[in-house]
Amino acid sequence: MLKKTILLLLTAGIAHAELGGKYASTTPVRMHDFSSANVYKGSANSQTVSGVWTQGEDICYPFADANIKIYAGTGQCCLFVEEIGDRYVFSKILFSGEKSGKLYDICSHSVMTRRGE
Repeated sequence: MLKKTILLLLTAGIAHAELGGKYASTTPVRMHDFSSANVYKGSANSQTVSGVWTQGEDICYPFADANIKIYAGTGQCCLFVEEIGDRYVFSKILFSGEKSGKLYDICSHSVMTRRGE
């Protein structure tokens, strides 16, 4: 029981930890830059987009798994970011907006590494 409690606390800590910083996919096709001023810059397949981002519990209610939300171009993207080993797994929870917009390609599942600030 103690092991389950510790695991739950560690998982909750990661889910609500500060996610700011720069991330790049392991095959640098996709990049996220979450600045400390909540300015967002992202790119995928030579397309770039900028906007704002926020994080926190219930950020994409009722989708409780999401812990980060991006507003850019003509869309909104809810992601769940999880640290596993030395990688960060970005899982798309919800996208709303124009699927032909630049954010749609950026808002997808990917495995990334954290880059220097």
